[in-house]
Amino acid sequence: MQLKWVNPWRFLAFRLFSWFWLVLLLTIAAAWLLAKAFLDDTVIRRLPPGVHEHADRMLHSLQHFDSVEDLLKRLNRRENNRWLLVDPVSQQILNAHILPRGFDQSWLTELSQFEKPRLFLHRHISLAGPFFVRLNGQPLVLYQQQPRPDRPGMLGLAQLPELTIPLLFLLVSALASIGLALTITRPLRQLQQQSLQFASGDLTSRVQQAAARNDEIGELARGFNTMASQIGALLQNQQRLLRDISHELRSPLTRAQLAIALEQRQGGGSQLPRLSQELDKIDSMLDELLTFSRLDAGQYQLQLQDLDLTELLEEIIQVNQLEASQKQQQIQLEAPPQCWLQADSRLLARAVENVLRNAIKYSPTGSVIRLQLQIDAGQLQLCVWDQGPGIPESALQAIFEPFYRVSDARTAGAGGTGLGLAIAAQAMKQHQGQITAQNIYQAEQVHGLQICLQMPAQQELNL
Repeated sequence: MQLKWVNPWRFLAFRLFSWFWLVLLLTIAAAWLLAKAFLDDTVIRRLPPGVHEHADRMLHSLQHFDSVEDLLKRLNRRENNRWLLVDPVSQQILNAHILPRGFDQSWLTELSQFEKPRLFLHRHISLAGPFFVRLNGQPLVLYQQQPRPDRPGMLGLAQLPELTIPLLFLLVSALASIGLALTITRPLRQLQQQSLQFASGDLTSRVQQAAARNDEIGELARGFNTMASQIGALLQNQQRLLRDISHELRSPLTRAQLAIALEQRQGGGSQLPRLSQELDKIDSMLDELLTFSRLDAGQYQLQLQDLDLTELLEEIIQVNQLEASQKQQQIQLEAPPQCWLQADSRLLARAVENVLRNAIKYSPTGSVIRLQLQIDAGQLQLCVWDQGPGIPESALQAIFEPFYRVSDARTAGAGGTGLGLAIAAQAMKQHQGQITAQNIYQAEQVHGLQICLQMPAQQELNL
């Protein structure tokens, strides 16, 4: 099996892990640069050839000066080539102000012990010396101070103030940390705001930006959107159910009250059949609501028994034949002589009858309704065809959702609670099966609807 390439950057844990490793590497790099730039890499070398002789000739020409001040003025005319003047007796630097800040003067004592001048390299300065001269009989020691050439690869770090690099590193680290924190907290705040809006009653509240992410936060946002959509649809369906139930209950109750009033006036019991019929409608409606509620909550316990599905279908057709005959409809059954399976006869009969009654309701007068039962590859399939107007392709799955109707328009011929097919779908789910719907086309026009119920022929149900 070929594994698909997975982008690890889509995982929030990998981002955090990478960030901490990046900070660690930056810390090591910064520490190395600081060590290279600021650690005491002082060295003492021999003077380059010719430097000593050139310095002796120059200093010999300076012995005619009368005072130390005149000598220093002559030597320190150039900023990049200055001379330190030291009294060898007291070891006092006569012009110490030209030394860089923080310079350890003990290095001059170290240099004075050499018999010949040496080149002293310390951070960003270089000293050459000692050179011995006499001024009016007074011995003096001179050191030539020059800027040290930039070292390759150091990018001038040594010339920066000591706290510059740590502060720059802290600034970059803080900015990166803020960016990482915002990538996590900003979508979470958006998710929190949208959830509060949704909780306050705005059922259209959705998370847009965070849902486009490819990490765990994006999955959370998409999960919230899915949950919000389902809850919104459920609440809308429940509101529609309340309207529908109130309408459905109000109509038979009004007719029942009218029948009672007529019976009180006329007497003789002529309105009792009508009253009984309206009360049966109310009872049927409440039973349907109770059945779906128990199925949806997972509180329905299957009562399995061996039954002949062909015989069950014949009984269902016989019960509903009277309603079909009122519309001059024919119900045709194509099934084997016997079809035994283990199922809950009451629940399975409710599912089949709901599908059949739906076909009778929406099929035109004088049409044919076909039921076909067959077993193929261990699967039992019952298909019900009608010759009604069909439904939009986008609604083929939605019709099995509770309280769903293709149209909100209510007529006497198309009423109902919208629970019949939902109960059928739940019944198939309880029997480890499924239910599907598709339009039947003839001459590129819809010529009916086919609903198929499928379940295992030999069931070993997990109760």
